[in-house]
Amino acid sequence: MLRKAKRRVAQVGVLGVTVALGFVFSSLIAPMPVGPKQRFVMVKPRKLSEQLQIMADKGVIRSTIATSLYGMVVGFRGNRLIAPGVYEVHAGQSAGEVLRALVTPLRQLVRLPEGRWAARTAKTLAEKEVCTSAEYLELIGEPERFKTPGVPLTGETLEGYLYPDTYNFPPDLGAELVIRRQLLNFAKKTKSLGLTEKNVHRVLTIASMLELESNKLDEKKLIAGVIENRIKKGMRLQIDATVNYGMQLWRPLFYKDYTSVKSPYNTYLKSGLPPGPICSPTVDSIKAALAPAQHDDLFYISLPDGRTLFSSTYEEHLKNVALRDKIKTEAKK
Repeated sequence: MLRKAKRRVAQVGVLGVTVALGFVFSSLIAPMPVGPKQRFVMVKPRKLSEQLQIMADKGVIRSTIATSLYGMVVGFRGNRLIAPGVYEVHAGQSAGEVLRALVTPLRQLVRLPEGRWAARTAKTLAEKEVCTSAEYLELIGEPERFKTPGVPLTGETLEGYLYPDTYNFPPDLGAELVIRRQLLNFAKKTKSLGLTEKNVHRVLTIASMLELESNKLDEKKLIAGVIENRIKKGMRLQIDATVNYGMQLWRPLFYKDYTSVKSPYNTYLKSGLPPGPICSPTVDSIKAALAPAQHDDLFYISLPDGRTLFSSTYEEHLKNVALRDKIKTEAKK
């Protein structure tokens, strides 16, 4: 009888301890009072246990150990790596909600259109709260920081290498990750094109002008041929988009802009190529710059209906200009 009594006492004691531990554990994984949303940026993979400690320090969860133990029960190992990205949590979430949030990075599709130079891209990124304009523009001026396999960086900035595309750039991602993803995309898109340290700066400079002059590959090649022909003859390129870049302002040009914009990028005043790319070109523009069409044309002009007319003499060019003006006049009637 005494043994049975002792056994019952022991069982009751174990049960009591278990209940007490369960109560303590439940209290340690209970949600905190509701608080504001917090975003955590993972530049590199991070262990789940390390991130839970950060969130405990920030007041999102009560206990790192208790939440880790709960995670093990539901299939989250403490040494599990959280992928780079942006994650959002807030005090008041249950342990399960917090753990699920750490395997579900935020997503936000951001379109960075072709033909945009870095300052215009920076404005879009700021509007989407991905990073500040100042941070993006500061980092593109540090190309040595972004050495990337397959990207032969040679310029003083990353202008021209920041490939235009639609990206998953969640809020607060930061400029560094944005730039690294753009450079990786550039490497992927251009790996078979034959860019080298010797030719990349010249090719991207020409390609960036082509990007802003036409959206058709065959036409880009013809314009590339005009650029090469004018350079050989010592003629100024006289490309409007370079004036816009010199102003850092995208708008229709006034006649006075051609001479008033004192910039090394103003190809109405400066001979030869501009100092560097004036936007980030697409693959088609890079292909055209690498393989310009062979012809004798020195001039081209775009008509309101989308056609581009080419000519080898100034007299022919003036006739094309007159035709363009006539079409514009008739359209206004």
